[in-house]
Amino acid sequence: MKRKIYLAVMAAAVISMAGCGKKTDDTSTDATPESTQEATVTEEATPEAEEPVQDTQEAETTSGDETGVYPNATGLTEVAMGVTEDICTFKAPLNYVLAGGYYDENNEEQTIEGLNSATTTVEEALAAGSFSTGNHLAFFTMTSLDADQTMITTGMYTPDIMSWDDFKTYYPDAKEIGDTNVPGLLYHVEAISGQSVAVAVKVSDDVTLQIVYEGSLEDEIGEDELGQRLYNLVTVK
Repeated sequence: MKRKIYLAVMAAAVISMAGCGKKTDDTSTDATPESTQEATVTEEATPEAEEPVQDTQEAETTSGDETGVYPNATGLTEVAMGVTEDICTFKAPLNYVLAGGYYDENNEEQTIEGLNSATTTVEEALAAGSFSTGNHLAFFTMTSLDADQTMITTGMYTPDIMSWDDFKTYYPDAKEIGDTNVPGLLYHVEAISGQSVAVAVKVSDDVTLQIVYEGSLEDEIGEDELGQRLYNLVTVK
C-alpha cells in the first residue's frame, strides 16, 4: 500500500479542531442604492429604488434523510468531488459538520478555506460558498453533532497512491458490490472506534473513492445493507 489510509489523520484533525476551529461567519455589506433621478414634472412620482438582490449560491437540497445513513439529518445536498476535475457527487446531510481538502499540483493534501472547522455545518459552508472555491474536494471527514456521533471519512485515491487493483489486492476478502459500470468493494478497516465498514467505489478509470463509516448502523441493519447504502451515496457523473 503506497500511502497509509487518510482516515486516522483526517479524523484526528477534526476532533482536535472541535471548540477551537474558526467558524466561517457570514458577513454582510451595506449595498449602496442607485441614486433616484429627480422628477422634472411635479405631478410625476419619484420611482422607488429597487432593493438589491443578494447573490447566494444555488444548491439543490431535500428535507429529511432518504439515504438511511444519517440519523436526525435535517436535509440533504450533493457535494461535488474530484481530483483534477469533479467526477462524482456525494450525498451529505445539511446539519453535519464537514472538514475537507484537495490535492495540489504536487499531489499534497491542502485544506479548503471554509472547510477547516469542526463547527461549520454543510449548510453553513454552502451558504458561505466554501464548496465553490475552485478547488476540487478530494477528501473529507463528516460528523453528526448529536449523541449518535456518526462519522464518515472519504478519500480519493489515484494510481500513484493506491489503484483500484491495489484495493482488490489489499482487501482480498472484500465483497463485490455495485455493477460493471461503477464497481464497488465492501470490507472492514481499522478506524478510531475499531473495525469499521468501508466501501471503495471506482468513480473513474484513474480514481477510487473510499468511504469509511463509524456509527451504529452495522449492528442495526447488517454489513451488506450498510455497504449498499454507503455505495448509494455516490453518483458518478
